[in-house]
Amino acid sequence: MGFLTVLIIIAIYLLIAAAVTSIFYHLKGRSLFGGYIGGLIIAIIGVVIGEYVLARFLMEPAKVVLNFLVEGTGVNIITGFLGAYAAVYLMNKLNSDKKRTKY
Repeated sequence: MGFLTVLIIIAIYLLIAAAVTSIFYHLKGRSLFGGYIGGLIIAIIGVVIGEYVLARFLMEPAKVVLNFLVEGTGVNIITGFLGAYAAVYLMNKLNSDKKRTKY
């Protein structure tokens, strides 16, 4: 695996984590522990865990649906998104599922 491939994988992980954090922080208006940056860090951890845990179950369907990304970089976007969503959801529940206050 080359250096450029690793950079692409990291960029995809960051994009997935940013999308999930934006869903919770901006669209749902939920208060995340540490704000947007804290949610982003938890989402990145969730992407990595989801990628390695769920990839065993969803790799074949992901290859059919997202063939160009899975074959090119080895990143499974479906499992990454599910892992990040689960991590941010759990963080939100641990933070008492509070609505974010408007400043």
